[in-house]
Amino acid sequence: MIESKDRQGRISEVFEELKKEGRKAFIPFITCGFPDLDGTLKLFEVLDRCGADIVEMGIPFSDPLADGSVIQKTSKTALEAGVNTDTVFETVRTIRKTSSTPIVLLVYFNSIYAYGVERFLSSAKRSGVDGMIIPDLPLEEFNKYRVLFDSSAIDNIMIASLTSGRKRLADIAAAGRGFIYCVSLKGVTGIRAGLSDEVSDFLGTLRSLTDLPLALGFGLSTAAQVSHIKDKCDGIIMGSKILDIILSADDFDKGIEELEKFCRGIIKEL
Repeated sequence: MIESKDRQGRISEVFEELKKEGRKAFIPFITCGFPDLDGTLKLFEVLDRCGADIVEMGIPFSDPLADGSVIQKTSKTALEAGVNTDTVFETVRTIRKTSSTPIVLLVYFNSIYAYGVERFLSSAKRSGVDGMIIPDLPLEEFNKYRVLFDSSAIDNIMIASLTSGRKRLADIAAAGRGFIYCVSLKGVTGIRAGLSDEVSDFLGTLRSLTDLPLALGFGLSTAAQVSHIKDKCDGIIMGSKILDIILSADDFDKGIEELEKFCRGIIKEL
């Protein structure tokens, strides 16, 4: 088994505390700039109040290859309102005035490269970002920038998928910090009715390879799914369902009420 790195950040502290309490992490996803910037701050506030352990925040991108239709809609709304990378950093800085909950950015590498990799990491750290998930940066390409990530003290959260072999999973785990983002299905994000039978075996294989926390995402949308799989992982990531509640509501305030009720129900299962 590969042991996680010695460096301790807020993400590792959260998982250690949860382990002591016998609980799993609830990691909701929101898109920065959806439904607008004030709405993003309100969503974060509600998730924080409900007891979210870590919040994943997406930097809107015009061609989000790993994202399903719900997240694509929210990204389109944010982009049309002029949200960009600097807007996201400013939003994180605003959140940091009142919250210490770990924030993980979901960002496509094209946005990082266009901004300048070293500059991006420096700005992210100064704003209060704890971790980063980059869906379109494979391990081989990540290794070119590993030194910059290590010096930034931002956790590089690697993605592990059902299609990866044991050797590949071991390499991914060795490169990661914070936790491993475990993809529960083959395809893009989105709400699904159930989980593949492969998921349990996949998580078991990963568990034998690393002591990093395993957080399962892509397609999770019900308390029943969470209850079924929670003993196999250390955290649950929900994005499309979170955003769909807001998108489907008659108005934002009603959406917030429904979201808070939903999140409290999920957390009870964890």
